[in-house]
Amino acid sequence: MPAAEAPPDAGRGHARAFEGGLRVEGVVAGYDGEPVLRGVSLSVEPGEVVGLIGPNGAGKTTLVRVCSRALAPSAGDVSVGGVDPYSVTAREAARLLAVVPQELAPAFAFTAEEVVLMGRSPYLRPWGGGRAEDWAAARRAMRAADVERLASRPVQELSGGDRQRVVLAQALAQEAPVLLLDEPTTHLDVRHVLDMLALIRGLARTRGTAVLGILHDLSLAAALCDRMVALSDGRVVAEGPPEDVVTPDLLWDVYGVEAEVTRTASGRPAVAVVPGLHGTPAAAGAPSVHVVGGAGRGAPVMRMLAERGLQVTAGVLHATDSDATVAGRLGAPRVTVPPFSEIDPESAARCRALAAAADAVVVCDAPFGAANVENLRVALAAARDGVPLVVLEASPIGDRDFTGGEATALWAELTARALLVAADAAAVVAAAAVAARRGRP
Repeated sequence: MPAAEAPPDAGRGHARAFEGGLRVEGVVAGYDGEPVLRGVSLSVEPGEVVGLIGPNGAGKTTLVRVCSRALAPSAGDVSVGGVDPYSVTAREAARLLAVVPQELAPAFAFTAEEVVLMGRSPYLRPWGGGRAEDWAAARRAMRAADVERLASRPVQELSGGDRQRVVLAQALAQEAPVLLLDEPTTHLDVRHVLDMLALIRGLARTRGTAVLGILHDLSLAAALCDRMVALSDGRVVAEGPPEDVVTPDLLWDVYGVEAEVTRTASGRPAVAVVPGLHGTPAAAGAPSVHVVGGAGRGAPVMRMLAERGLQVTAGVLHATDSDATVAGRLGAPRVTVPPFSEIDPESAARCRALAAAADAVVVCDAPFGAANVENLRVALAAARDGVPLVVLEASPIGDRDFTGGEATALWAELTARALLVAADAAAVVAAAAVAARRGRP
């Protein structure tokens, strides 16, 4: 199906008239007396796509179960357009909420078409057959989910991806104003993942459907969602636009992983997680590289060096600098000073010792002022003592010198002594790794 296609409007039109969206207030819920959700509150407006993220066990599926009337909360409230789904019949609740679960395990050999038609059951009389409008709604849903060709196939014979799209078609046929998704892209290949996400956005935009979905791929979630809600240990720990929620700090705090967050052409965050860098030290005896950074310029260099199995040291850094945060997450020895303070003699001496003991030094193109120009003297002292030096220079020192020319003079000597001066961090890391493993002349 074309990626931008959205389901036609339902004949009943109730989704367009729906107001109020989904509201969750102070929900506490769990299993066997053990709480999983601990006072969760959130909302989803009509026409809005909200993504639930968080590690396994954070309470995401439990929250979807509570919203879908499958697990009654022990405290708190759920409402859909002002209606408490627990105060109405299951049939009435199904007209308000549709759910796409992770798996479909039919007890009987229903065909795909029969499964999709089950989405119309909230509108049918008991034991009554489908009306013309119900069959039409089912066919529209199948066309939107790209499963028309599977209509006569038993769902038990379908692949996991095809079965998942049949489940989505069933939810679409339900024509509920709120759609709940429990990891809807399970089993789907890349093409159908993109198609499903486009379909979900289309539902929100054209029908005004309020969508709440669990999404484990953070980059896809950021591309799809209007807002994101992060859960950890049964509580909301972050909420807002994707660019405010998907940050390196949140990924560390919630998932315990060091990751780099970049921006796509549309400005949405994209996440790159490097395996094996979560505070695991390099092997004993591995070569070491000292990184002179600041203002976040050293973070990608430190990550790439650690990925190559090298020991990393860093400094002198201001304690709130993102480079200091990344060094800490990597377990790298580092020297820090309080924010906005100048490098004191003791800190400079400690950093000189780290640089002198390293097998190579990388100097990154940070801005230099009175507070951190001492870092250039530290690097220069190591280079004069024979430590191999590599320089990252993506922007000219003239644009970064706030010392009245002192930093420019030091930078000129550093670049003259360097084995390599390059604008590409990967090239700098590769050269530093070779130099560190080769050892000093």
